[in-house]
Amino acid sequence: MSDFWLDFPNFLVCITLVLMAHLRGVINFNVATVLFASSIVPFLLNDMLFPASYMPDQFRYWEVTKSLRELNFSVWDRTLSINFSSAVLALFPLPFMHTIVSLGFVNKFIYLFSVVGLVRARIASHSILLFLVLYPSLILYTSLSLRDTLVVVFMLLGFLMVIKNKFFLAFLFLSPLLVIKSQNVFIMLIFVSIYIFFGVGRQGLSASRFFFLLVGLGLMMIAIYPLAIDQINFYRIAMFAEDGGDPEKIEVISGFGDFLLNGITGALYFLIKPLPWEAENILQLVQSFENAVVGVFLLWLTKKAWELNREKTLFWILFLLGAFTIYGLVVFNYGTAARYRFPFLVVYVVCMAYDTGLVQHWQNVRKKSLLGQ
Repeated sequence: MSDFWLDFPNFLVCITLVLMAHLRGVINFNVATVLFASSIVPFLLNDMLFPASYMPDQFRYWEVTKSLRELNFSVWDRTLSINFSSAVLALFPLPFMHTIVSLGFVNKFIYLFSVVGLVRARIASHSILLFLVLYPSLILYTSLSLRDTLVVVFMLLGFLMVIKNKFFLAFLFLSPLLVIKSQNVFIMLIFVSIYIFFGVGRQGLSASRFFFLLVGLGLMMIAIYPLAIDQINFYRIAMFAEDGGDPEKIEVISGFGDFLLNGITGALYFLIKPLPWEAENILQLVQSFENAVVGVFLLWLTKKAWELNREKTLFWILFLLGAFTIYGLVVFNYGTAARYRFPFLVVYVVCMAYDTGLVQHWQNVRKKSLLGQ
């Protein structure tokens, strides 16, 4: 109970942000209520829903952040990404850093600020806003003392700036990922380059260009196999171990046939794993149900975007297929898949809806409806 009161001031900062956004008319009462509920989640995870030791890296982020907030520069972690992420998190103006839950509220504040900012900028509304405030993985990982909130925010802001043709800002937002999560910036740069080089912002992707790029992705997989298979298996084992798995139990990719099969099936399986019959505990069963609901939503959203702008929708389908194919090759563990999957889904949902004009279309329909009344 004492820890609760130590972290309560940080909670107050979060709900104050939600209240101010509501009073200024940025978000309505229903959204404010959901975001208020989301602000409580950091209290409910560590040593409540699961032991804090289940994700031990939280302590490493918290220790460095706490030390930096106290202007003690003698405490550093052995991992550069943790030091850099902690330095960024230390900049946010939440008053206390007593426990790992305190740092969870810093991440929650960043999440809340980002959602409010997207609404105010008219980038997220209607179903997109509903997704952002109800997506369980997003709520979970933005309530923990990890780097994932920074990862998704930098990825999202980076690609939004590309869509807006603000390339310097795009580089500015994507560059921290070089330190925080280098594999993500590698994937992002591939598709940012395609977006710019093929003029997707002006004309989208024709069916022939989509097919050409899809074939190119397949040929690239074949070409890199002899050079990359050892590295792929290395990261496959490392990511499994990072999530607490036993490296001795990981199934490595053996042979070109196995590599090709994993590449072809990897994207879809990465989206839906674990399947209900693969779940070994309640948490994995919940993840399986989440995947099914999110999958239905993605199909519905993609259909709506396709009806409005097929050419740009093709690019975003390619983005999701490419990203998930790459991760499908190296991520085996279900927990790791959930953690690594959600930033790409957030970017896909928000950027596709904005880029194709779907959000603007919904806003125009609502205005006409209100004028009609």
